Amino acid sequence: MIIPAFLMISLYCQAQLLVNNGQVLHTDHGAKIRIQGSFMNDSSAFSDHNGNMVIDSSFINVHKSTQKGDGAYGVYGDWQNSAHFLRDTSYVHLLGNLQYLKGDSATSFYNLSAEGSGRKIMRINASVFNCLQLHGLELATDQDTLFIENASPGGLLSNTVFGSEGFVSTLDSGCLVRKTSGTNTYYFPFGSIAGTPRFRPVIITPDSGSVNQYGLSMQNKKADLDKYYVANKDSDVCKVNPLFYHTIQRLSGSSACGITIGYLKAIDGIFSEIGNWQMTTRKWENIHNGAVGIINNYQAVNRAAWNSFTSKPFALLNFKPVIDSITGPDLLCKQIPETFSSVTDNLSDYVFSWSSTGGNFKGGSTQPDVTLLFTVPGSKNVFLTILDTVTGCASGLFTKSIQVFAGPRAGFGISYQNLFENVPITFLDSSSGSVQWAWNFGNGQNSTIENPQTAFANSGVYTIRQIVTDKNGCQDSVSKSLDIKCSLKVPNVFTPNGDGVNDVFLIQGLCITQYTLEILDRWGLLVYSGNQSSAAWDGHTPSGQMCPEGTYYYTLKAEIENETERTTENSAGFITLLK
Repeated sequence: MIIPAFLMISLYCQAQLLVNNGQVLHTDHGAKIRIQGSFMNDSSAFSDHNGNMVIDSSFINVHKSTQKGDGAYGVYGDWQNSAHFLRDTSYVHLLGNLQYLKGDSATSFYNLSAEGSGRKIMRINASVFNCLQLHGLELATDQDTLFIENASPGGLLSNTVFGSEGFVSTLDSGCLVRKTSGTNTYYFPFGSIAGTPRFRPVIITPDSGSVNQYGLSMQNKKADLDKYYVANKDSDVCKVNPLFYHTIQRLSGSSACGITIGYLKAIDGIFSEIGNWQMTTRKWENIHNGAVGIINNYQAVNRAAWNSFTSKPFALLNFKPVIDSITGPDLLCKQIPETFSSVTDNLSDYVFSWSSTGGNFKGGSTQPDVTLLFTVPGSKNVFLTILDTVTGCASGLFTKSIQVFAGPRAGFGISYQNLFENVPITFLDSSSGSVQWAWNFGNGQNSTIENPQTAFANSGVYTIRQIVTDKNGCQDSVSKSLDIKCSLKVPNVFTPNGDGVNDVFLIQGLCITQYTLEILDRWGLLVYSGNQSSAAWDGHTPSGQMCPEGTYYYTLKAEIENETERTTENSAGFITLLK
């Protein structure tokens, strides 16, 4: 049957099978054809379709026939191609319920749209040159490969409404392949109704604009079934997702890419990393540097700049919390509190558990930073484990070895016990293990020598503090209180000759409140008595006569008031009178 190119017609065929048996069929733009049954090109037929064809059953292209043109095909049955289909700029709409893409020749579609109400199942490889539109339906590749040849991110479109997503499903060797030529995100909407229905998308984000081709699948089953045993994992891996896994291959090109895998935490659990099965070690290994995110309504884990595709199975996993180190001193002194801190990549979701050999925690042992005090010297250990409260994974035991020194022992005495103002006092070091000394006398004076000396200008109670340091830098300190007494100042010579210098015998003491002073000559006769706050004798007798030169004897009874007590001091001695 030949339909001339210049005709624009509407053709309605009620036959159950319309066969082009080796003829040339041409439909012009605007032509409408409705076939109430199947359409077959047979026996080297040639069909140039540029209009709109609706086929209530199957499209069949067999026996060296050729189908071409930029028309639209609305197919309710299967698509079977075992000959030549030249895509041109055509648009194939799969409008039925359960439909198969099959035949002996892989079809290269220009535009392909999954519509209607049921699954579209591939029984042979297929490719889409311009755009695959999934809407909200499943396109099952099963064991075959679907190629998206358009390198634009818009080469594959699907509904993203939660629970109504369109998706590609794969089984075993089945694969969805996308070409990339930019650094945009390329969406792989994977799902499955095999077993537990799931929609678990993947995004590939190339690092460069060069042309690459990535092939992915989702295996909606435990990886153990394919001998990628989830119990075989590297030492830093806590657990591997046992529900599903993906395969990711870079089929051509050399760009590293970001890998983002979506999941539902309410069903799948919570994950923080992506793992890769290593064929050499037969283990799941953490590919590290995972970052949590979102793909539409799904939680996701992202690994940026991944560039190793020697092994294609990838799965969500959780790693054991990693303790990079414990900061704190390696050498410390007993009885000196020290801070130890964990260095790790996450704090907000972690519970810390510290312990030690012989140490006492000040303020608790469940914080990122703890304070420890050791009372016994020797080799000690500080231990830390971390629990991730989100994933339930615990770290291994991290150990920091330390050495605790005994440290010096402070101690000192004084040169004598008569503690009066302005009397120099020597402090005698009695510490042990010390190589450095620091003194504070409480009178504004300090010293760094071992046995220092100082005097106190005023009476009162002074706190003396000694800090000693040993060769390891350990320190100890001790403090003592000294009660400095007010002292009497009694001269032993005076010269009452009227020159204005040392003319009187003067008893001084700022803390004297009362006194009784008597002066006797060498025969025991009283030559002066006084009761004054400052006793002063000018060398005259009570009758006013100047006493001769010589030695005289005095007695003094004084009431002395210091800061802490009031005492009576009796003093006696000799005074020499010279003219």
